[in-house]
Amino acid sequence: MLDINELAAQYTGRVVTVAGVFKAVIPANSTYHSYTKERRTPTSGYVFIVRGSGSFIFNETTYPLQAGMVVHGGPQMTLTMSTEDSELEYILVRYSLDDVASTALPAQPLLTNEHFKLEPGPGPLLSEHLNQLYDSFFTPGQMALLRTGFLFHMIIYELFASCLNRLNGSSKDMISHVRDYIHNHYMDTLNLQKLADIHGTSPKSFSYFFKKYTGVFPIDYLIQHRMKRAQELLTLGNYTIKQVAASVGYEDALYFSRLYKKHFGYTPSQSQRN
Repeated sequence: MLDINELAAQYTGRVVTVAGVFKAVIPANSTYHSYTKERRTPTSGYVFIVRGSGSFIFNETTYPLQAGMVVHGGPQMTLTMSTEDSELEYILVRYSLDDVASTALPAQPLLTNEHFKLEPGPGPLLSEHLNQLYDSFFTPGQMALLRTGFLFHMIIYELFASCLNRLNGSSKDMISHVRDYIHNHYMDTLNLQKLADIHGTSPKSFSYFFKKYTGVFPIDYLIQHRMKRAQELLTLGNYTIKQVAASVGYEDALYFSRLYKKHFGYTPSQSQRN
């Protein structure tokens, strides 16, 4: 899943040039091979769906779209646009990033060269700023050029903020689901990547949201739950330390014992005696 914060960071410290702002309507039951292998997309761009529904296909990856959705394409890609029963109205904002400031930034793949879909939901403020950007782009003069750049940054800020707000709303329920998963599968082999996959986001974003709603990082939460269950088994049952370790997800009994002592301040064998 796309990391919005990582995407936002790639616009920081770079100079954006708005290369074009276009409004268009694709008629119903239409297909346009806009960019082919012989004539690929010239720049990166955001496509904001105003109304209707249809599909954009970037490099053979299909994105079903409807009003309130946004799709991004990178440079040197193929693009096919199609509709069925409904026409599709959209605003395209093409842009480029310079490479000068990026040399001072950590080396990382540019998400702005990739294709992906965002779902900010309906937003009248975003729509208004897109119309202002359209007018500003076609207004001559340096002040209009300056305003065009300002509006572009405002639009992507609103876009990313809306996506994060929607993610925050759904994340609380999803974090609860992941906690239940840990409670039911703590004895299995679990790691941060597997838990993040359940949440449907990157390990970095998942860790952030999990700590936000629980107060601890996910692996720490997993360890705490395992240690609690281990303590119950050691004090109430007639099990060996190796058996208890395996029952809470640790094949290495020595590693389990070190974690247990670090967590409680005393060893598993001391729990058995007490």
